[in-house]
Amino acid sequence: MGTLLALRIQEKFDELTRSEQKLAAVLLDHSDDILSFSAKELSLASGVSAATAVRLFRSLGYRDFNEVRLQARQERNFVGPATGRGVSLESVPQGQVTVASHLQVELANLTRTFTALQAATLRQAAESLSGARRVWIAGLGADSAVANLAWTLFSQARPGVQLLPNDAQSWPAELASMGPGDLMLAIAPRPWLNAFNPVLEFCRTARVRLVAICDPTSQGRIERHAGIALVCHMNQVPHTRAYTSMISMVALLHVAVLERLGDSALMRAQLIEGLREEFLSD
Repeated sequence: MGTLLALRIQEKFDELTRSEQKLAAVLLDHSDDILSFSAKELSLASGVSAATAVRLFRSLGYRDFNEVRLQARQERNFVGPATGRGVSLESVPQGQVTVASHLQVELANLTRTFTALQAATLRQAAESLSGARRVWIAGLGADSAVANLAWTLFSQARPGVQLLPNDAQSWPAELASMGPGDLMLAIAPRPWLNAFNPVLEFCRTARVRLVAICDPTSQGRIERHAGIALVCHMNQVPHTRAYTSMISMVALLHVAVLERLGDSALMRAQLIEGLREEFLSD
């Protein structure tokens, strides 16, 4: 996808209707293939009408989809072709999940995620996690499994790592314990949960640093709240969420934090392992 189109979607995403958001998400997920799609294929892939597609492109400031493709072609000619081409929509069997199609989509998700990730962004996130007074990790619903994995890894690397409960009603009490010098690691891909809105506002006003593992549609929202967005592509067949890229992002961030903490992280991991053996011994 052209850079300008991606930026426009991120800026306008919260203002779009639910149907328009579905189509915008498909555009972001299939960023490398925009020139090979027709407007009809995009509408079918996202399950929306052609009229919705027309409204979306006009909301983003384009006359029609042809203008979108022209802009993407001009940008590609300027920077050269993408090195990691993604999966074309028509190449994945519809209504059928196979090992080959699953592998194809997951590889595309990983390729898009990590070819777009800037080294400076990863470094900034790792430095923030390493230097924070305390780290708070939040994820709701199915995303709580990724949050739990993050807590398991980071709590072995450094002290002061807290996992927020998988119940947003208890979060106000947790937020009241946070303050300057702390960091919130949010697992927050689409669909965006309303519970995260007050969290973003609180982090900004309480001077709590924010790092979010999110999807492309949430990037603009995170960055508008002065957060660091680690963007993951999560397209799946059929169009549901895939978690491989998020789990891999957590693993990469963990390695980057370990490099910065050095011997202190190694000593802590050895201490925890020793205590674990004592607790589990007969």
